[in-house]
Amino acid sequence: MRDGAAPPRPVLGVVAVAAAGAAALGLRSEPVAVLVAGALLAGVAVVLALVDARTHRLPDRLVITAYVVTAVPLLVGAAVGSPGLPVVGGAALAGVVTAACFLGLGLARVGGLGLGDVKLSGVLGLWLGLFGWEVAVAGPLTTFVLAGLWALVLVATRRADLRSHVALGPWMVLGTALATSGHLAGWTG
Repeated sequence: MRDGAAPPRPVLGVVAVAAAGAAALGLRSEPVAVLVAGALLAGVAVVLALVDARTHRLPDRLVITAYVVTAVPLLVGAAVGSPGLPVVGGAALAGVVTAACFLGLGLARVGGLGLGDVKLSGVLGLWLGLFGWEVAVAGPLTTFVLAGLWALVLVATRRADLRSHVALGPWMVLGTALATSGHLAGWTG
């Protein structure tokens, strides 16, 4: 495989299906719309993380897919009352606020966060917002802690220097998964 190429499609498919299954298992006590959105988002998010780790790119078609597979089940659920419209509205607001914060960080340091990271943050913020503002804040904070620790490991092992770029997408997905898991396990609000 040439340098910078995405992982083979069969590998991405298997990993995405496994992530979706794990998400569905963890969300089994949530409303059906949340379970469906979570399982679909998990599958797409894993693919995004793998692609970003390999190419340092978050393709728009995959990020848009993440928005669609998350928003559509939630909107259908809100239409039938589970989860209710206020919950989905609050989640949408969390997505907008998260994306705005990431955009601000990206503009503050040119060459830092890419627009793909900003776009992905919105859908992950939407997801985390379903579980409340505490979880919506915990996800991005966890992301930056994990990415920072990884960058330190890379610098300490001389696999990178202070000017090197670290793909943030995998850490965004992992931070979101940990914040969601923490909430479902009762560790947060």
